[in-house]
Amino acid sequence: MVDVKVAIKTVEGSRLTEEDAQDSQVTYDVNALMSEAERTYQQLTLKFNIKMGTKPSVATLNVSGMATIKGEDNEIDSLLTPKDKDSPPQIFMIIYQKVYAVLYLLCGSLKIPYPSPGLLKTVEVSSMNEVSAAPVND
Repeated sequence: MVDVKVAIKTVEGSRLTEEDAQDSQVTYDVNALMSEAERTYQQLTLKFNIKMGTKPSVATLNVSGMATIKGEDNEIDSLLTPKDKDSPPQIFMIIYQKVYAVLYLLCGSLKIPYPSPGLLKTVEVSSMNEVSAAPVND
């Protein structure tokens, strides 16, 4: 069984308008990156950074940190491999789900629109040590 622990290092949010934008209709563009920090027997540590901006330009969000995955090597590798070319690796979605609560609270505090929990749909694997999510619309 695989165990995933996520440690958030930084959280940043900016409202780019003076008006209360919470009820605004926006689309979130997402630019995300994950890279291997350390790999040992049955453990992988990934750095991640998720940057989000709205269209129209109402707000920006940024969350980064580390994810530690423990389990059998083949289970860890399966989390890094997308099921098909148009879906993100499962590990990326696990990380996004774990940081979503922080993003949700940040958006409520800044009075900006909330991103969708199922926001990320397209991910491109750059190399074995790096997984990058291309910008995606909400």
